[in-house]
Amino acid sequence: MKIAVFGAGAYGCYTIDALIKKFPEAQITLFDVGNSHIKSEKEIGYLTNMLSTYYSGLEKGRFFGLGGATSRWGGQLLTFTKNDFKNPTPFLSDIVKLNVKYQEIIFKKFGIHSEFKETKITNNLFIKKGVWLSYFNRNLFKYFKINKRKNVVIKSNSRVTKLILNNNKAVTRVIYKQGNIEKEDSFDFYFLTTGAFESNRILLNSGLTDMDELPFSDHLSQKVFKIKDSTIIQGEDFAFKVNGSSLITKRIIGEIDGISFFSNPIFNSEFSFFQDLKKVLFKRKLSFKIIKNIILELPSCLQFIYCMLVKKKIYVHKNEWYLYIDIENPINKSFISLSKNQDKFEEKGLDVSFFIDENAVDIFEKAKEMIKDYLIKNEINFEECVSTIQVEKSEDTYHPFGIMSSFNSMDEFYNQYENFCFFNTGILPRAGGINTTASVFPLIEEFINNYME
Repeated sequence: MKIAVFGAGAYGCYTIDALIKKFPEAQITLFDVGNSHIKSEKEIGYLTNMLSTYYSGLEKGRFFGLGGATSRWGGQLLTFTKNDFKNPTPFLSDIVKLNVKYQEIIFKKFGIHSEFKETKITNNLFIKKGVWLSYFNRNLFKYFKINKRKNVVIKSNSRVTKLILNNNKAVTRVIYKQGNIEKEDSFDFYFLTTGAFESNRILLNSGLTDMDELPFSDHLSQKVFKIKDSTIIQGEDFAFKVNGSSLITKRIIGEIDGISFFSNPIFNSEFSFFQDLKKVLFKRKLSFKIIKNIILELPSCLQFIYCMLVKKKIYVHKNEWYLYIDIENPINKSFISLSKNQDKFEEKGLDVSFFIDENAVDIFEKAKEMIKDYLIKNEINFEECVSTIQVEKSEDTYHPFGIMSSFNSMDEFYNQYENFCFFNTGILPRAGGINTTASVFPLIEEFINNYME
């Protein structure tokens, strides 16, 4: 069986690993627009026209090359359970069931064997654990050793532009570009995993949807409380624990009027060593000023290292930290569509319109009161922060959803086409209270194990 996988990011690499386990003799060709040098949207040459409120997800959140955004952000492993949604649609219920079914399998793939029981802390709030993959394991192209798989051919610098479909809903060939040269190829099966925006740009460009514009949304974020004196609330220590070289995280999740929100801790935002370390690890920046700051913060640096290696938990500078609240921006007037303008590949770019819903402020206030009551009840020393709603914590909040998600069931989603399927966070009708990347892994597992022949 000849299989094509488009995109070498999180889902492309995960798909290849799952395919080889199920079909060890399959011949897989991996197409990616980039190569081993990871590039941003602007550097790779894609085009996005922002038509409304500034949304930085595309510019700051996505990267291209072998490993894609996983090489920059890594990511948290978080999955849905029955606690996440009060009244899910049938399609969302199916997604949750698959998340529960494959959670243990997925976490074990990344060497995590901890139990992830969820704790109810009020009638409306619960705590969910997750895993922040280590710096050394975050690039899934390297983690799954894709370049060492004998039955995988990698076509770098290959921009997929269009899929050709016959009347029987089977893809017959793929059109792609290498430089300015247009080429085509045919396979038995096709997986589109080029990220939420690029995947849907390809679907639009290929005429695989009846709509001219597609709805979408993402999380909105706001800093709400500064916590002092302790990381423990009601017996729960919110300081990240060390598991191998990864971190076990905790967040508080709730729901208001059908809109999910989560409150997650942000540590060391005023600790210059930690911020400089993030610049080196995630943004690949190293300067004399950064080196100087590390030297000046040496005592705290040593405490940071001691906590990580001996106490097996993250160091919290001055024992002060912040709670943010992130909500699902209701899907209303935000959309994507093909642009009239072309990118450097002479392909149509994307027009993106992102509006902060008029009810967002009210939802934030209600969520804030829930968390505030929880802190007061537990006699926590805190102060309120004055901040604005924003969407620019790209490493945490760039998880677009609700793009191609109007299905009645997973079975309907899986059976759209005879030999083609697409996977990205955009197929989720809700983002819930999690970073949603890992919630799509179970959908890939189920399709390959039970829907492919």
